[in-house]
Amino acid sequence: NGRANQLAHYLIKLGVKPETLVGICVERSLEMIVGLLGILKAGGAYVPLDPSYPHDRLEFMLKDAQIQVLLTQQHLKTKFVVQMPICLDTDWRTISKESTENLEMLVAPNNLVYIIYTSGSTGKPKGVEIQHNSLVNLVKWHQDTYHVVPSDKASQIATFAFDASVWELWPYLTIGASIYIPNEEIRISPSKLLEWFTTNAITISFLPTPLAEAILKR
Repeated sequence: NGRANQLAHYLIKLGVKPETLVGICVERSLEMIVGLLGILKAGGAYVPLDPSYPHDRLEFMLKDAQIQVLLTQQHLKTKFVVQMPICLDTDWRTISKESTENLEMLVAPNNLVYIIYTSGSTGKPKGVEIQHNSLVNLVKWHQDTYHVVPSDKASQIATFAFDASVWELWPYLTIGASIYIPNEEIRISPSKLLEWFTTNAITISFLPTPLAEAILKR
């Protein structure tokens, strides 16, 4: 939370405010969580960009959303040509000079919270705009339906450019539960993932159907 606050203060100084779209292209990591929270705390809306996407798709999304501020990591920086690429690893010395205090940023229910692009399988990818009120409704429903409590341990499996990641993040962070992020090797292996679930005592997990089927057969 402190690091996310520092990032939010930094982004505000760059002009980020409600309805500002901020791109974020990072590996699944703690920096991903800090980046997403920092954008929202600054009042902006995040646009997730999967590092595994082809260069042309990433460029299309940047241009289509008119992204001016991009959060990334040093080893991914060369994928983009933007005015203000901010590396959440190598630029952190500068960001860390900002305050760790919570911000009093006011956003309206109809302000954008994120934009996720469709696969584009039937044509060009299209950005789907989601507002804060929709996300709050989802979070409330999810917490009530699955009886989420602060002691829960949830897994983060999906790429954050896929809307399933919304289920894996915000219902848990907003109630104080823990999020566990397996590395890529574990994430794609049913046997290793099942062992990882057990070792970390994961209580809630949402999996793609083929992966869930493979795990349930074990």
